[in-house]
Amino acid sequence: MDCLGFATLVAEMRDDVRIVERAGECAKARFADSSVACLEGCAFHLARLFNVVEQMAFRVAGAFENDISQDGGWHAELVRRLSIEVPGVRPALFPESSRPALRDLRGFRHVITHAYDLELNRERMELVLKSASLVVNDIGAWVESFATAAAQMHDWPLHPEPEPSSRSGVSVEAATFRP
Repeated sequence: MDCLGFATLVAEMRDDVRIVERAGECAKARFADSSVACLEGCAFHLARLFNVVEQMAFRVAGAFENDISQDGGWHAELVRRLSIEVPGVRPALFPESSRPALRDLRGFRHVITHAYDLELNRERMELVLKSASLVVNDIGAWVESFATAAAQMHDWPLHPEPEPSSRSGVSVEAATFRP
């Protein structure tokens, strides 16, 4: 990868952060109402949140390693793989401490995606929302830490995150996500 590819990857990752934050806020808002329709909406946004995180990880692994096996178990392997540094190649994207929360979100997404007959459990969803809050609150820092370390590792320039007012059409509140 060259510095243009890296700049593009970082810009995409920063955009992913905004989508994750928005999905987290939508999930939280839907959860506030206990109707079945709102719980289903919450479940959708929690699954969407993990989809974005997973696709970000998939892009990073593809950009730096060029070998992403999609054999059985690759979803779990991707998170594990991106939580370790590959010396001289790339830093870790996810801290080791994030793996339980990401595992909870991945498992919930799997159930939501593959269930034929499902009655959502509000208490279980509240636990998943707590895992989502950990991810939502920290993912921006993970991305910036990754980008800074990768730029230093490869001597690539790193452009700072644009100010919110200069983003086209995207407004993200700087509030802390809490379920």
